[in-house]
Amino acid sequence: MERISSVTEYGYAKINLHLDMLGRLPDGYHSVATVMQTISIRDEVTVIPNESGDFFATCNVEGVPSDEKNIAVRAAKLFCMRTGTVMGGEIRIHKEIPMAAGMAGGSADGAAVLRALNRLREDPLSVEELCEIGSKLGADVPFCIVGGSAYADGKGDVLHPFPEMPDCVIVAACEGEGVSTPWGYGLLDRTYSNFESGCGYTPRSIDGLRNALEKKDLRAVCRNMYNIFEKPILAERPVAANVKRLLLESGAVGAMMSGSGPSVFGVFTDEQEAEQAGNRLKEEGYYPYICHPITF
Repeated sequence: MERISSVTEYGYAKINLHLDMLGRLPDGYHSVATVMQTISIRDEVTVIPNESGDFFATCNVEGVPSDEKNIAVRAAKLFCMRTGTVMGGEIRIHKEIPMAAGMAGGSADGAAVLRALNRLREDPLSVEELCEIGSKLGADVPFCIVGGSAYADGKGDVLHPFPEMPDCVIVAACEGEGVSTPWGYGLLDRTYSNFESGCGYTPRSIDGLRNALEKKDLRAVCRNMYNIFEKPILAERPVAANVKRLLLESGAVGAMMSGSGPSVFGVFTDEQEAEQAGNRLKEEGYYPYICHPITF
């Protein structure tokens, strides 16, 4: 292998414009229906290869595991197994995406590693093959590989084209109330009786959201956003509930929790108004991210 000093990719956060449950799959996993959109908050992921045959991760944020508990390390090992590559190295992660926030921070890092190693090896795998590897790491990883906007079903890893979000300004915040995904799903199961037949839950249609996105009608997009996790989790996470209230009071066209939370995002049509909302969140002791929807 020709020695290359390093290769860098960016892992981008996502928000969910729609997140719902369709029931249970035969293997017991939840059947998901979701619309995801990439936003410009990003982690910088640099792979520094060597011939040790082992990977480890370093990060600017304390508490991020350096071993296989880190999805980025698992991604590197799966890539090498899939391609028959003997390689090791450091995976250097500079995080901006908040952790345990429902914004796919870990999945974004895993996706960035897969893209970086594919570049390093002169692209032996197609995007579809990278997504196959990604689906073994987590449901959000294939979307983080592809980016942009998509509707996903199955476990959330089967992607379908979907209209892009129109240009806008997004203010997101996540403050110290990390949500474990298993805990969030457990809360849903208790709320909706495990989504068994006859439990009384009817999934929401995505037709209104699709039509609004096709027309690039931002206000209609916000009216049609939905997250099944939001009501039960915001009842348990008062800080996130307060962030949503502040965003709406500050002029957001719409605001909603992303994923299983506790991050909340507000959608603004005006950059100055978004900055003012961000300043209000700072005054309340929160750390806002001001960003935009992006395409790959």
